[in-house]
Amino acid sequence: MKRLFRLFVILAAFSIVAASCGDSDESGTTTAAATGESSDEMTDDGGEMTDDGGEMTDDAGGGGDGMAAAQAAVDVLKEIPTEIGVTEPLTSVPDAKTFAWLQCELPSCAQIGVGIEKATELLGWEYLKIDVGSFASADGHQQAIDAGADFIAHSGSPAATFQEQLDASNAAGIPFLSCYSADPVGGADNGIYMQCGDADSTRKAGERIANWMIVDSEGTANVLMVNIRDFPVLVAEEEGAAATFEANCPDCTFEVLNVSLDQFAGGEVPAAVASQLQSNSDINYVHFSFADIPGGVAETLEESGLLDQVTLVGVDYNAARLQEIVDGTHAAWTTNPKEYAGLLMVDAAARLSVGMELTEERAASDLPTFIVDDGDLAASLIPTDGWIGPDGMY
Repeated sequence: MKRLFRLFVILAAFSIVAASCGDSDESGTTTAAATGESSDEMTDDGGEMTDDGGEMTDDAGGGGDGMAAAQAAVDVLKEIPTEIGVTEPLTSVPDAKTFAWLQCELPSCAQIGVGIEKATELLGWEYLKIDVGSFASADGHQQAIDAGADFIAHSGSPAATFQEQLDASNAAGIPFLSCYSADPVGGADNGIYMQCGDADSTRKAGERIANWMIVDSEGTANVLMVNIRDFPVLVAEEEGAAATFEANCPDCTFEVLNVSLDQFAGGEVPAAVASQLQSNSDINYVHFSFADIPGGVAETLEESGLLDQVTLVGVDYNAARLQEIVDGTHAAWTTNPKEYAGLLMVDAAARLSVGMELTEERAASDLPTFIVDDGDLAASLIPTDGWIGPDGMY
C-alpha cells in the first residue's frame, strides 16, 4: 500500500500522460528545399513526397530571417526539459486492473515497456506483456481481450492493421492506449483514448533536427534522410524536415532514401546509404528518422572512405547512437523519452479507471525533447540508455 500511495502522490503531482516506431521498397525522392534532382529512378512504390511546408524567405539561406529562426529553435533544444506534461491530480486511488502491453520486436518498444512495467507495479496492477510484431499485433490484441485485460496498449502500428480487434475491444469497453502512431484520438468513437508522440509530435521532431542542420551547415546542408515510410508518423517527421528546409534554408537540398522493413531487418541500410552517397557526392548530411535505422552505417561509410563526406544526425537516439557521438562518428541526435511514454499510457489508464476525462492528453502528446551534440553529455546519458524523461517522473 505504501508503494501504491507513493504512485498516487506522484500521479497527483505528475499525472503521467516515444517506438517508435518501427521499421517498403527502397525509394528516394527529393523534396525541394531549394534545388536538387529527383531520385525517383530508385522508386518502386514509395511514391512522391509532397511539399506542404511554409514559404521560402528571400533572405534565409546564409543568415537572414530563416537562419535566425533556425538558431532560435536550436537554442531551445539545448535545454533539458524539466516539466512533466500532465498536472491535474487523480481524484482517487485506482482499483486493481490488468494492463496489457503489446510489445513489438524493436528495442524502442522494450524501452516503452520498462515504463509501463514500473508504473503498473507501483499501482499494484497486473502487467501483461504480449510479444507482437510490427504491423502484426492483431493476434496479440485478441489475446489481451481473451485474457480479460482492462486496458490494452501498443505503439507504432497503424490501427488499420488490427482494426477488427480494436473494434472488438472498444465494443467490450476496453480502452486502447497508443503512442507513436498517426491514428487520431477518438475515445469511445474509435476506441483510441490517447496518442503520445503522434504525427504532430514527430513532425516537430523533423523540424527540430532540420534546424540543427541548417545552423551547423551555415545554410548549406544537402541532406539525405533515411526513412521507413510504412510508418505514418515517420512520414510526418519527413514532412516536418522538408518544410523547415523550404522555409528557413532555400540553399539547402533534401532528398529521401525510403527503405522497407525487410531491408531494415536484413541489414541492408548501410550499403543503401553508401550507394546513395557514391551516386551524389554533394550530400553532406544524413538524417536518420529513428535510432534503430543506422546500425552499422558509420562503419560501412568509414570502410568505403565516405564517412568524412557527411555529418550523421537523427531523431530519437539510443545508447548506441550516443556512443557514436562520443566516438565522433555521429554529430547530433534528439532525445525521445520512451520510458516516459510508457508511464503516460499507464497514467491515462489510471485516470480512466477512476472516471476522469483525459483533459490534458493533447497538451502532453508532444513529448519533451532536447538535442545531444556534445560528447560529454552523450557519455553521461549512456548508462541509462538515454534520457528516460523529466526528473521526478517516478
